This record gives sequence, C-alpha cells and structure tokens, in this order.
Amino acid sequence: MTLATTFGTNADRSILMWASAFELVVMSLALADRFNQEKNAKTRAQAALVEGLRRSERDLEEKVVQRTEQLQREQIRIKELLHNILPSELADELSRTGVARPAKHDSATILFTDFSGFTQVASAMPADRMVAELNEIFGAFDDICDELRVEKIKTIGDAYMAAAGLPKPCSDHAQRCVRTGLRMLDYLAERNRKAAFKWSLRVGVHSGPVVTGVVGKRKYAFDVWGDTVNIASRMEGAGEAGRVNVSAYTYDLIRTEFECEYRGKVDAKGKGQIDMYFVTGERIVAA
Repeated sequence: MTLATTFGTNADRSILMWASAFELVVMSLALADRFNQEKNAKTRAQAALVEGLRRSERDLEEKVVQRTEQLQREQIRIKELLHNILPSELADELSRTGVARPAKHDSATILFTDFSGFTQVASAMPADRMVAELNEIFGAFDDICDELRVEKIKTIGDAYMAAAGLPKPCSDHAQRCVRTGLRMLDYLAERNRKAAFKWSLRVGVHSGPVVTGVVGKRKYAFDVWGDTVNIASRMEGAGEAGRVNVSAYTYDLIRTEFECEYRGKVDAKGKGQIDMYFVTGERIVAA
C-alpha cells in the first residue's frame, strides 16, 4: 500500500468518525430538545391541571357561599312565616327546639267579634268583593291588636278571635281586650261613613283560665281552649251591634278604667243566665 493510499484511508476514517460524532451530537440535541418539549408540555399540563383544580375549588367555594346565603334567607323567611302564624315566643321555641309546649294560663281574656247580618250582606255582594272587604277590615283589626299588644288567634269565616295575657302573662289583659274592641268599633264606624257596604260589628269579651297550644304537623295553628273561650263566644252572640259586651268577671277587672252599663242577667246559649255589661267608654281620670 502506498503512502498516498494510507493517507487517504486515514482521512476517510477521520471524516467518518467526525461525521458519526456530528450525527451523535445532532441526535443528542434532538433528543434533548424533544425531552425539553415533553418536559415543558408536562409542566404546562400540570399547570393547567392545578389551575383547573383551583378554578373548581373557587367555583365550589362560591357555590357553597351562595347556597349558605340561600339557606340563611330561607331560614329567615321560615322564621318570619312562623312569627306571622304563631306568637313570637312560641315561634322562637318551635324554631329552637322543634316543639312548642302547651301551657295553662290561670287568667287571660278572650275577645270575639262577629258581623251582624253577615249572611244577608254576603249574599248581595260578589265573592271577590266580599273577600276584599273582609281582608281590609281584618287587616285593620290586626294592626289594632299589634298596637295594643293583643294576640290575634284566628279568623273563622266572618268571626275574629283575639286574646291577651297569653302566651306571655300580663296584669292588664282585660283592659287590653276591651280597649281593642272599642278601637275596632271606632274603625268600622269611620269606615262605614265612606264605604259603600256598611258593616255592623258585635264584640264579646270574657276573662278566665285557658289552655294554649300549637297543633298540626304541616300547617301549624296556635289555639286556645277552655270554658272561658266558650263564654267569650256567648258574650259576642248575646251582644248588640256597635257595642262591647263583657261578662261580670271581666267587668270586675276593668271597672276602675271603663264606664259600663249593667244589662242584668242575660241568657247565654248553653250557659244559662249570665250577668253582662256594655262598655260605654273609658273613664276620664281627673287631673
């Protein structure tokens, strides 16, 4: 082999070695670039996953806050509804414990009102107008009861029932109910001067022991039981339109503050003869 041939062979080998080395470098760079790309892609995917988790967490927190606020609003509405249905003390007890215990009250006063000649008036009045009239009148009665701290019990047809001295006892329960009855009559007299339909109201009041409680599973109702309730109803039935009729027991409780007219013994259905009085107004206290 000649020197030229040997030199050529060595040069070829060098070129091949350098070419191989260059190819390795290029492959290494390509692999490194691909590794970096995969690493960056993985990093971006992880970042997107973390951001997605954070976004989901924020959305969940926002939904929890919204649901909590919604539940709080619902609880407030339920509490307001209970306070519209039940006396505040019993509404709070029912909200707090889930039950409202019955109670006996040794001394309370019951008020009943009823419209005289309601059947005849109602028969000549369109149904929607009759409901609107009763709603307006009973709404005014509600306001009077609230102002004078008398507890509305319920309405039964055209009758309105209220009480004082329960569920929270008070010493002036009879005075509150009599004053409420007089205010109701004054309201109705003023309304009759302007309204097309004229209403005549009887008011009956009696005082004595009663039992109170909340009944019902879904539609709660606060109610009052006892003979005192029955006699109060008889006071209304035996009364006259435009007057407050009270029993002798109620009279004994109010006589220092109200002028009354003795009616004598009047027959009360199922109760026999009962001493009754018409309240003529509040006494004027000398200065």
